Amino acid sequence: MFIIGELINATRKKVGAAVQIRDAEFIRDLAQRQAAAGADAIDVNGGVPGHEAESLEWLIGVVQEATELPLSIDSSDAEAVRLALPLCKQRAVVNSITDEPARLEALIPVLKEHRARVIALCMSAAGTPTGVQDRADTASRLVDRLTHEGLDPDDIIVDPCVIPISTGSEHGAAVLDAVGLVKQRFPGVHASVGLSNVSYGVPARKLMNQTFLMLLLARGLDTAILDPCDRQLMANVAAAEALLGRDEFCAQYLRAFRAGKLEPVAEVRA
Repeated sequence: MFIIGELINATRKKVGAAVQIRDAEFIRDLAQRQAAAGADAIDVNGGVPGHEAESLEWLIGVVQEATELPLSIDSSDAEAVRLALPLCKQRAVVNSITDEPARLEALIPVLKEHRARVIALCMSAAGTPTGVQDRADTASRLVDRLTHEGLDPDDIIVDPCVIPISTGSEHGAAVLDAVGLVKQRFPGVHASVGLSNVSYGVPARKLMNQTFLMLLLARGLDTAILDPCDRQLMANVAAAEALLGRDEFCAQYLRAFRAGKLEPVAEVRA
């Protein structure tokens, strides 16, 4: 599973404050902790409208000093993405593109120029998806357009758009079914989610995130933006990958065990 660490996002209060005062040590620590915990890439979100390009430039510099992992450039501002990608030492992921004409037209040339991987978020001009079919239809349009423009399916990561379960009991099942459809219909294309979105507004958020991820893995999910510093979540991923036949001879599971990464978090006593 390809894990994108979610923690360097300036819409989060502490991160936003660190970005504003250019607290490099705070950001470096977040990057290093996510890398040590098992992230495969680090998401960077500048967060502040009107200052996003400058914030992204600073964040990219700090994070690349802290870790050699590739970056996920998290912005809806095409110009900010265009300026950010040349700063990346490795081929980056662009998070994200949507089926909205202006945004699509602005970002496709940038993706092609820099050979970036892309998260194709199942949102359209009609707004946030409501069910399985509109997610599948949007995914189909995005994949068709991106492959027509020359992107390799292996560089396309479809995100069915996770909506908080607190706003509707149907939202979790719709995403699960959409992930299954994406993996079935588009061979070679990847499927991802912004995992923590599902638990906004509910208690015991980590439990909700952990359980949802296990269900998604069983549907074929192979990428996720999540908190790699959640030890239980990462241990669950190692076990699930082995059980689903994605970890030959349990090699990754055994490696995690030997590194002490499967040791249980302190038990909660009744």
